[in-house]
Amino acid sequence: MTRTPSFSTKSYIWLLLLGFLSVPLAVDAQDIARPSLGGKRAPNPIASSTIPASRYNVKAGPVQMLFNASIAGEYNSNINVSEDNPIADFALIPRVGVGVYWPMTKVNRLRFNVQLGWQYYINHPEYGGQTVLIAPDTEFAFNFYIGDLRVTIFDRPSITNNPIDNPSINDAIDYTIFNNTAGIDLLWDLNDVQLGLGYNNFIQYAINDVFDYTNRVSNQVYANASFLVLPYLRLGVEGSATSSTYLQGSSPGFEALNDSWGYTAGLFASGNISRYLDWTAGVGWQLEDFNEGNNPLNTGNYSNPYYYLNIDHTVNRFFSHRVTTGFEAIPSYESNYMQLFFVRYFFNWVLIRDWSLGGSAFFEDAVESPGPQSEDFNRLGGTLSLNYQLTKHWVFNLYYGVIGKGSTVGFDSYNQQRFGLNATYTF
Repeated sequence: MTRTPSFSTKSYIWLLLLGFLSVPLAVDAQDIARPSLGGKRAPNPIASSTIPASRYNVKAGPVQMLFNASIAGEYNSNINVSEDNPIADFALIPRVGVGVYWPMTKVNRLRFNVQLGWQYYINHPEYGGQTVLIAPDTEFAFNFYIGDLRVTIFDRPSITNNPIDNPSINDAIDYTIFNNTAGIDLLWDLNDVQLGLGYNNFIQYAINDVFDYTNRVSNQVYANASFLVLPYLRLGVEGSATSSTYLQGSSPGFEALNDSWGYTAGLFASGNISRYLDWTAGVGWQLEDFNEGNNPLNTGNYSNPYYYLNIDHTVNRFFSHRVTTGFEAIPSYESNYMQLFFVRYFFNWVLIRDWSLGGSAFFEDAVESPGPQSEDFNRLGGTLSLNYQLTKHWVFNLYYGVIGKGSTVGFDSYNQQRFGLNATYTF
């Protein structure tokens, strides 16, 4: 019997129109909450969060630094992501940040980027503001070389309290989660041939005991090898092994999730069609074996394909955009796993001097493995951000975000809208 999500067609059309005018709201949530397939194929694990050299504005000898502070006011129509009892509130969100770049030698570099914040709800202070937040792009990384071997040691901590970061969470109040990924990445670069090997240790810990059944530790080993077959085409193979151990939860009505061992193996390719268009693609197979001793009501192992495609296009100096899509099985917080299909789109458009527009849209469709709390669901949403640089130091962002979830389980669907104004001062 086919079950149809309760999210209406009318709502989908409305969200789609808004979503395609939208900056990321919860687009990369899964990469925060698990060891990702993407970790083992990234040529540089710190590239995504590295601050451009031109932005550092304070120097102390060879050390370059960037300091900033911001304050945001936001209205959220559904802070507890609930269908039947949504709670709306206004929030104040102050943040401070520092970025440091230290070129210790010509080839050895130390970088770290820290963003700390606070979220205080005006009418419901008990639902936030209890913990200092650490932005997901916070990172400490040390790069050094041994001949042609590049070694990167890194640590990426975060503390977030946004329930939409987890697609399977509903009716969540004070969903504050600590995540930390630490590891080492090795890349042996022989020009045409590149060999990679790495290790990730992932820890998730719920600050609120209500969600302590999701606490877990994962360890992942990955490897890849690639060969430059043409000046614009690189082909390779990749694989990983991951163990996940859940800690027994103490929350009434929730059972601990099941431990597992998982494996991946596949092929990948990357290249460029022109100077302005780059792409990465991969396809492979995933296996996961669950030990159902923690919760025998959640059943099922998986053996299924995965694939991904990322395209980055710089149209001109005013407009750039990116699209990424894929399918894979990932950990669920209500059953053993979920099979997830996703499409994500990002853009940045310089309108006129000092004004720019950023946005994103995303769609997710997931099927969870059998269990008493499992569901089939889909989510659609996005954000739109209008940015204005008032002075050399002051930047203002006016943003709007929308997200909707449709579920086969009653009262697990929700809609949420967020409006906000953020002011950032760079010292």
